[in-house]
Amino acid sequence: MREDEKAIGEWMAGEEIFVFYREPGESVAHGVRASRAALFPLDSIPSLDGKTGFVFAPFHCGKGHPLWLLEAEEEMEIPMARAGECDEVEAPASVAPAGGCEARPSLAYATTFRAFSAALCGGRFRKLVLSRRYEEPLPSGFSWARAFCAACRRYVHSYVYLFHTPQTGYWLGATPEILLTGEGRRYHTVALAGTQFLHDGRLTEEWSDKNLREQACVTQYIMDCLRGRGLEPVAKGPRTATAGELAHLKTEIRFELPDTDRLGGLLSALHPTPAVCGLPKEEAFRFIEENEGYDRSYYAGFLGRLSPGGRTALYVNLRCMACGEGSSALRLYAGGGLLPESVLEEEWMETERKLQTMKYVSSKGETHVFG
Repeated sequence: MREDEKAIGEWMAGEEIFVFYREPGESVAHGVRASRAALFPLDSIPSLDGKTGFVFAPFHCGKGHPLWLLEAEEEMEIPMARAGECDEVEAPASVAPAGGCEARPSLAYATTFRAFSAALCGGRFRKLVLSRRYEEPLPSGFSWARAFCAACRRYVHSYVYLFHTPQTGYWLGATPEILLTGEGRRYHTVALAGTQFLHDGRLTEEWSDKNLREQACVTQYIMDCLRGRGLEPVAKGPRTATAGELAHLKTEIRFELPDTDRLGGLLSALHPTPAVCGLPKEEAFRFIEENEGYDRSYYAGFLGRLSPGGRTALYVNLRCMACGEGSSALRLYAGGGLLPESVLEEEWMETERKLQTMKYVSSKGETHVFG
């Protein structure tokens, strides 16, 4: 057993409310524990104005999914195995659909795709994001500590986390997408859109017009959103960024924020971004809620440390899996952006490949941390 797995497993044993997270490129994991008295449910994102703590927010506040704010009562840091010291680094490789996923689109996905495509082709939307949920049995003796450490070793350039409360159950993810980071008055967000599969760590083709236009839509929305709040953002990109076996187009957006006590209002304007929702934003949000066919819960929400007087680092909750209290099933989530010209089989395969991120992690958690 690795020392990092043992330390995390022992620290979380018997505790109800905790989070571990490892920011991109870090060699330590941060642990935060709290009592029930230090866990606060909030009913809206603007309620975060002036607050400090660890945030775990849903795709849609309400419907039984409040925004959780965890105030730390105990914290620790655990040294993690460095990427160069193990063979499970973020090395892009070809991964075929496996582990029970179907190679062909399911009937449910195909039906929903056609509804989304019709709305796009009819001119109602410039972009929509269609996601799906896949379930697999929770392996006997599954160790969340082992799974978290495996994710940290493999997905070096992603934000990796393990979050648990009695209300939410377990959530574990490895996400490449920043929602908002900053310290003092200098803040940073990204536009991340477009997906391409890597072969031996390299792109197999030039970025398509569809991917470039999808990326441009997301970038323009964020720039307009920030300008609408009187800010002066500066964009740099897009460039190719890798996340495991996938590549995305990424544009860096930086700006100065004069009033950090109103981060909740800014987050409400940014979330959900077109990368997880669509355009126009509000209409796309309602369409997804009414037509996607399942509850996203905390998938495509956001999470991380919020500190108006210090450093804030919040990420979009992509490439994640969850298990409710007492449940015997893991729920894995994946999605992709649709434009009018999107093709059913290609979009299905994109979600298949994205599911491999958490399938890898779940396979590594099968041995009990104390076994």
